[in-house]
Formats: sequence, structure tokens, C-alpha cells
Amino acid sequence: MLEARALAVVVAGGALGSSVRYLLSEQFPSIWTVAVINIVGSLLLGVLVAMVGPDRLSRLFLGVGVLGGFTTYSTFEVDVVQNPASAALYMTATLLPALLVARIGMAVGEYLHGRRRREPA
Repeated sequence: MLEARALAVVVAGGALGSSVRYLLSEQFPSIWTVAVINIVGSLLLGVLVAMVGPDRLSRLFLGVGVLGGFTTYSTFEVDVVQNPASAALYMTATLLPALLVARIGMAVGEYLHGRRRREPA
């Protein structure tokens, strides 16, 4: 059975993340805006994965909701299909950096999480 609190935090986070993406896309209407959004979202998700830990509702709100709504790989795919002349460049300039910064984000998150645990309360 679907847990109401889990659904509520995903919906709230998704509304927040997708609203920010929409505003950025309106302010900067370009396929490259979507690329930057997806790369930034990958970095933030990497940090989140390393820092949040087992708190399920926080992971659902921030990861699935906010960052899931913020990033948009479906729009990325549509942009690839609609821009065949630049598709290879666009795919490479989005996917490779996104994977790289996700790993960098995880390393930063691991560092910050370890540092936070070592500091006295």
C-alpha cells in the first residue's frame, strides 16, 4: 500500500524542483539550459546520496521529489531528437559531465558527511 507521507513529500519536492526548472527554462530558453540543469542536478544528487543517510523521507523529498523534478532527462531526449545536427555533441556534453559530477558530488558529500561526524557537538 502506498504510504501517504511518502507520496506527499515526493509531490511537494517535485513541485518545488520542477518549478525551479520551469523558471530557469523560461528565463534561458535553450537546449543548453536543460543540459546545465541536468548536470547541476547530477552533482547535487551525488552530494545528497552521500550525506542524507537512511532518512527515507528526506531522500524521497530531496532526491526523488526536488531533484527528480528539477532534472529532466525526458526533455533532454526530446531535444536530442529535435536537433539531429547537434545531437551527438549535445548528448556527449550532457551525459559525460553529468556522470563525472555525480561522482564528484558523492566524493564531496562523503567528505562533508565524514567531517560532520568528526566535529564535536
